[in-house]
Amino acid sequence: MSFPTHTSAKLLLTVISFLIITACGSTTAEEAPVTVDTVTPIETVDPTPTASHTPFIPTATETALPPTATMTPTQEPTTTPTPTSEPPVIVVNQDSICRIGPGLIYDIRAYLSEGAVPILLGQDQENAWWSVEEPIHNNTCWVSSEVVTVQGDINSLPIFTPEPTPTLEPSPTPKQKGVFYYVVALDTGGSVGCGDSLVPVYVGVPSSGDLEKDIHTSLHGLTKLKIKDLGGYYNPLHNAHLAIGKIKFHEDSGNVAVHFSGSIPKPKDECEYHRVRGALWETVRHYRRVKSVTFWIGNKLIGDLIAIIDR
Repeated sequence: MSFPTHTSAKLLLTVISFLIITACGSTTAEEAPVTVDTVTPIETVDPTPTASHTPFIPTATETALPPTATMTPTQEPTTTPTPTSEPPVIVVNQDSICRIGPGLIYDIRAYLSEGAVPILLGQDQENAWWSVEEPIHNNTCWVSSEVVTVQGDINSLPIFTPEPTPTLEPSPTPKQKGVFYYVVALDTGGSVGCGDSLVPVYVGVPSSGDLEKDIHTSLHGLTKLKIKDLGGYYNPLHNAHLAIGKIKFHEDSGNVAVHFSGSIPKPKDECEYHRVRGALWETVRHYRRVKSVTFWIGNKLIGDLIAIIDR
């Protein structure tokens, strides 16, 4: 049996050593990637959470909106009860006079034009007269409820106690203070009717200087007055239905011819006849230039229509 030589043994040892080195190299090469794989996940985890926290900060600020806007609607209904009571307003329906006290017996203080809105100050106990401040000279005076319209709540108005009533002194020729007509003061011991007197009622318009125009204004005030009792005085034409037509003044004779349309009832007795005739005739005849007056309805004299015939 032949044994390997020294050269062959040396070669064998070289081969074995190479194989051992190769085997060791392969194990180290396999372990290196394991270490790298465990390190890499740690590097990829850190940046991701940092970026994800930033967007949530603005979202939180948008949610916390101030709740003040929702409080405003609840305060609006509380301020609505203001228009419950309207201040009273007085409107003058026709040219009228404003007196010192609440009654026709009081003297005149001012005139109120149709459509005027004076300041309403108070009222009397019966709500028949209103205390106002007239708009031109700011005088305080009283106007009758018959010639005005009052709107609004009058409960808040004070009730004024007027000055003592002056004594009634009826005069057939009163001082000229403006255009007026006549009504009757019953049972005053006068010479009209059955112990009655005539009392002037000013319509609230100053004299224009045109006689026919002033007569028209006076008659319009009387025939437009449809109430029987005017502040304690009697209106004998309250049931007449007269519309003024032509008025003609004849300068040479001093006669005034007044033409009406409509109707006038026959008085019930002689006393009423004198009251009707006195109020109507003196309303025109009190003008200084007038000497006589004739009233017509169509082609008939009013004097004939109201005459009382003895049976």
